[in-house]
Amino acid sequence: MLTYPKNVTDLGITRYEKLVRLGIVGFYDYGTKLVDGIRVLGKGHSSIVFLARHEVLGDVAVKVRRADSKKDSLAKEGYLMSLDKFNVTPEVYYFDDDVVIMEYLDGSTLGKYLMSSHSCENLAKVFANLITAAYKLDLNLIDHLELTNPHKHVFVLKDLNVKFVDFESARISINPCNLCRITSYLTNLLSIDDVQTVVELLRRYKLGSKELYHEVLTTILGRTHTYCRSV
Repeated sequence: MLTYPKNVTDLGITRYEKLVRLGIVGFYDYGTKLVDGIRVLGKGHSSIVFLARHEVLGDVAVKVRRADSKKDSLAKEGYLMSLDKFNVTPEVYYFDDDVVIMEYLDGSTLGKYLMSSHSCENLAKVFANLITAAYKLDLNLIDHLELTNPHKHVFVLKDLNVKFVDFESARISINPCNLCRITSYLTNLLSIDDVQTVVELLRRYKLGSKELYHEVLTTILGRTHTYCRSV
C-alpha cells in the first residue's frame, strides 16, 4: 500500500522505515475509500491518505505519493499548508517528496455535509465559517485554485468550523481570491437573484478592498436564512 498501485519492495521498505523513524506506529483500516481491500481516508491521482497512529501526536493523517504519480513531490503541498497562520488548513507535522504527516480532520466533506439534514442555524454557521476561512486563506496569500466546486476540498468539522484540504495544485499569490470562488459557489447554491451586486463586491474585493469581506458575509448569510425558509 505504501507504493500503490505497484509493488515496489525497496521503495516500500524505505518508506516504511522512514515512517517508523518519524513516530508512526501503525495504520488503521479506516476510511470511506476501499483500496485493495483496505479502507483509507482518501485516494487521488497522485496520492493515498491513511489514518495512522503516531507515538506522540495520536491519530494523524499520512499522505503518501503514489508510485505511478505524475507529480514528483508532495513537498510543495506540505510547505503551502505549513504557511497557514489562521488554522484553516490541517496542521502539518512533517513533509518531504513522498510523505506528508498532518492533522487528522474528524468530520465530513462539504459535499457530504450538504447531503444530510441540518438546521438553518447550523447551515448558516457553516457558510459563515466557510466564507471566513476563505478570507483567511487569502490573508495567507495561498491560492487554492480548486474551490470553484469545493465539495471535496472543504472539511466540515464536528464543531462546524471548516478547513481546506488538497493543496496539490495550489500556489502562493500576492492577490489570491479564494473568497471569490467560495462566494460564487454559494451564490449559485443559494440561488441569489442579485448576482450583479455580488459580482461587484467581489470585483472591488479582488482589487484590494479586503474590508468588503464583511459585506460579502452579510449578503450570503441574509440569503441563507431566506433559502432555509423556502425549502
